[in-house]
Amino acid sequence: MLIPVSFFVAVALAVFSYSQGQGGPIAGLVFFGVLFLGAFIHVTHPTILKVKEALPSRSSKE
Repeated sequence: MLIPVSFFVAVALAVFSYSQGQGGPIAGLVFFGVLFLGAFIHVTHPTILKVKEALPSRSSKE
């Protein structure tokens, strides 16, 4: 679900960037930057969950 959401956010931000007079190359950089960020979060999510499990719990009182 993260990839389609990041795609539509990327399209919206690219269109907004282009409408503000930034030009096509800047709008393309915004589009691919947001899309890459969404894909990066999607790929690293399992690793983040494994690291969270390995960390000590804050709720345990020792």
